[in-house]
Parts: sequence; structure tokens; C-alpha cells
Amino acid sequence: MTDLLEKDKDKLLTELAGAGTADKAVVVLENEMDKLLLKHNESCDSDRERESAAYMMQAVRLSLPLIDSNGKIKVWESGQSDPDEGGSFKWSFLLLFLLGLALCAFGFGPLFIDSYIAAEENLRNEVILHGGATIVGLFALYFSGYVYSRPKKAKVRNKEHQVEIKVDADKIYRNFRTAILSIDQSLEEIGAAERWNKRDQAGSIDGKAVTPSELDLFSDLLAAAYSGDPEYALEKVEQIKYFLHKNQIEVIDYSKDNAKFFDLMPGSKPATIRPALVAQGGLLRKGLASTGK
Repeated sequence: MTDLLEKDKDKLLTELAGAGTADKAVVVLENEMDKLLLKHNESCDSDRERESAAYMMQAVRLSLPLIDSNGKIKVWESGQSDPDEGGSFKWSFLLLFLLGLALCAFGFGPLFIDSYIAAEENLRNEVILHGGATIVGLFALYFSGYVYSRPKKAKVRNKEHQVEIKVDADKIYRNFRTAILSIDQSLEEIGAAERWNKRDQAGSIDGKAVTPSELDLFSDLLAAAYSGDPEYALEKVEQIKYFLHKNQIEVIDYSKDNAKFFDLMPGSKPATIRPALVAQGGLLRKGLASTGK
């Protein structure tokens, strides 16, 4: 069955890839198993192997949902944005912007006024104080713009996640082929054991060893058939009655008294066409006779 599977490889891989989900992939594999089993049984002449193949394929069929088939995993997220999204950033921008304006006003305004009013020795301290405030205010304005321009993360309410797991067609095929290969190995062992048993049963009929007396009878009948002498052949046929009698089987010819042992058909005169075989009063094989006019 592994060879049959290899012939269907390309088609099977295409169907598995198109299945998309694990459940649909199982259906594809089940159809392939039915096809493999049918083709195997058509070419197998052993009843035991056919039965064993059916049992093992059924076991594999039940385990198909357990085959590792996962491939790429995709996740989608959906939900509603919070109407107050980015509120904290807006407040941060506003506070920094106002603080920057205040510090700049504090730094630049008095700086020029004091430069005309204050004494020269005091001007140095004023310049340091108001210049520092101006620098800090400029930094505050810069960071307010930076905060405002940053991308804002919206808060999402009622999040929903959708997960899609794609099947890996190659992985499924490898696992499935391993299972079919195991079945082939088991069937080969069963076939080898059956061939060995047949070899041990050589020289037997229906599983029973042929006795020397049976071999002698068969040999004499064959000699009569090969001789081409009708009288010699009839003589050897008569030995069959004696052989059956020794085995407590009686050969019965047709008569009105034992008509129950025969299938009757019309004929020109009463006659035994095939004798009946009886053992201890019980019918073993019904005979055939003509009843006459």
C-alpha cells in the first residue's frame, strides 16, 4: 500500500493543502484509505491478509484526528476603541505647553526691563536667573511638542481574538505514510507466516495428512485412467467401494426402498446414475437415479 500511496502523493498533497483545516484533512485521508484498501484487496489472494488489512486500516482511521497537522498560526484581534483614547497625552501636552510659556515669559520679560533699571552688578544675577528659566521653558515647549506628536495607543474594549491554524500538508503526508508503512510491514509478516504454514501442510488434504491407503487408492485410479483399458479402469473403480466400506461408509444403489437417499429424475428405466453414501444410517451424500416410465 505504500507504493500505491506514493503514486497518489502529488494529488494527495494538493488536496491536503486545499483542505485548510484539520477536520477537512481527516476526510481527505479517509478517502485515500478507502482507495488504498480497495486496490490492495483486489491484488491480494489471501483472505487472512485482506481481513488483517481491513482491521489495521480501521485502527489508523480512528487515530487520524491525532495526527500532528499544525502549520502556521494566524491570530486576529478585534474590538471597539475607547472614546477617551489619548486623553492622558493631551493633558500632558497642555501642561507642558503652559509651563513652557510661563517660564519663557518669566525669563524674557523681566530680563529686558531689568537690564534698563537694575544696576550693572545686579544685572549678572538677573541674566543667570532669567536665562536659566528661559532655557527650561524652551525644553518644556520642545517636550510638549514631542509628547503631542507621539503615536497614541488606543485603548480597545471588548477584545475578541480569532485564531486560524493552517494545516501542514507535508507533515500530514509524512505521518500518514509512516502509518501505512507500518501496516505493510505487519501484512508482510502475516503473509510470511501463512506461506510457512502452507509449506508445513504440504502433502495434506484439508489440513489432514493423507494416509498410505488413500495414496494407494489414488495411485491405482490414476494408473487405470492412464492405461486406456476400460475393464482395468472399472476394476480399480470397484476398489473405491471397498475403501469406503473399511471406513464405515456404504455405497447404496437406487431402489424403491431407499429412494429417500436419491434425487429422482425421469428416465427410460429405473437406474442408479450416482450412488448415495451412507454412514450408520445417516446420509452423507445424496445419490442421483432415474425412476423409469
